[in-house]
Amino acid sequence: MGPNLVALIAHLSGRYHLSIRNIQDYLREHWQLEFSIRAISQAQAKATTALAEPYRQIGEYVRHQPVAHADETRHFRGNECRWLWALVTLKACYFLTQVSRGKEAADTLLGEFSGYLVTDDYVGYTRFPDDRRQLCWPHLIRKFTDIGSRVGNGGKIGRRLLLIAHAIIRTRHRWQDQRIDELIYFRRMNRLRRSFRQTLERGSRLRIDGRTKRQCVHLLTREPMCWTFLSDHRIPLDNNTAERALRSYVIWRKLSFASQSYQGDQFRPLILSIVGTAQRLGISSYQFIRSACGESMSGAGVTTRFTFDPPPLLTHS
Repeated sequence: MGPNLVALIAHLSGRYHLSIRNIQDYLREHWQLEFSIRAISQAQAKATTALAEPYRQIGEYVRHQPVAHADETRHFRGNECRWLWALVTLKACYFLTQVSRGKEAADTLLGEFSGYLVTDDYVGYTRFPDDRRQLCWPHLIRKFTDIGSRVGNGGKIGRRLLLIAHAIIRTRHRWQDQRIDELIYFRRMNRLRRSFRQTLERGSRLRIDGRTKRQCVHLLTREPMCWTFLSDHRIPLDNNTAERALRSYVIWRKLSFASQSYQGDQFRPLILSIVGTAQRLGISSYQFIRSACGESMSGAGVTTRFTFDPPPLLTHS
């Protein structure tokens, strides 16, 4: 196989989510090329080698950004459940496969990241400083909707929290659309924050609904992380950026078989990172992969790299 065919095989996997057997059928039907499953797998290994440096570059880039989003989803090697982690910014996606979903795996993903991190309420990120972590408000809204569906005082607490959460989202959108100025924005947010905390405190004193009480006590300990977005206007209220990035892999996981080896565990996060980053930068992922494979397989080394804008200055207030 030449570099163009190796790049095509990698692109069919990472961009169009074809399994190795489907790639085998594609090559046979479109190009009358007969390759074994093993040969196609070896082509993916060549692409992994060629794209190792751009993949490392993406990881270094996202860990030096002022704001990043993190999330994780299941990944399978054969019948073993593992995890695919994602650290995503507006211009880059960095994926990493890990054996576990624990705190050590989160630490490996984040590395030296020192910006603001947007996540859900998963405990795996608890080692990251609270004052630089923003909880996803849509996740909180789903939790408040569940609490609000209960009867009695617990339901009233949930509906009140849900009302406040929607007011926060609405106020944020009005400020972003320049329908209110910054002074009014912060005044309203501070008022909503006081009301939010007071409602949680009332919920923590419930005597009958123990489940709602425990959830309110938990949220009181996490309450500062709900409002980190007030520290920097670049911090969003949701973690949609990471969830959309992972959706591509979830589709691939449903359409294709699980990886069967360590090589597969390396290839999947790497090709997803390359394709996702190229899409965010508005460049052709296939041409990028083709260029890198051509340089690597010619023995000239790989000089193909992504061109990112200089990161904005990071300030913690």
